[in-house]
Amino acid sequence: MKVVEYISYLVLPMLILTIIFYGEKKKISTYDTFIEGTKEGFQVITRIFPTMLSVVVAINLFKISGAMELFVRCISPIITRLNVPGEVIPLGIMRSVSGGGAIAILSDTLKENGPDSMVGRIASTIMGSSDTTLYVLAIYAGAVGIKKTRGALWIGLTCDFIAFMVAILLWQK
Repeated sequence: MKVVEYISYLVLPMLILTIIFYGEKKKISTYDTFIEGTKEGFQVITRIFPTMLSVVVAINLFKISGAMELFVRCISPIITRLNVPGEVIPLGIMRSVSGGGAIAILSDTLKENGPDSMVGRIASTIMGSSDTTLYVLAIYAGAVGIKKTRGALWIGLTCDFIAFMVAILLWQK
């Protein structure tokens, strides 16, 4: 086990040295190239920062305002008829919006129900098979300046819903 640990310590420095030596061999100024890449990265950050900030604020407002709990209460009669465990509904909603929020909900769900319970398995499957569609779409579309994301939004949310339903069907007793 110590061998793997030592190798992991060496991988990044060896990668950096390999890039520098390769650049020198090809007569490329690696430092100037690095600085140019840093400038381009900074431009991308300044372009997507407003989008990231608005997504984070919207997510926090959605959670803090109680809108998620209200939504779960509104759809409660439907989910009860479908035998969907109520504990996984907030995760199903939050997973499409925020990875960090979904991880917090998953952690609480696993603490309360256990990882090997039906609810724990459903929640873990939802987490692993769906994506943060709204966040990813906002960041990527914001980075390249796409304004009309309607088709991508509905496809992503449909895939998240399918992942949610398959997780329930897979682990329900």
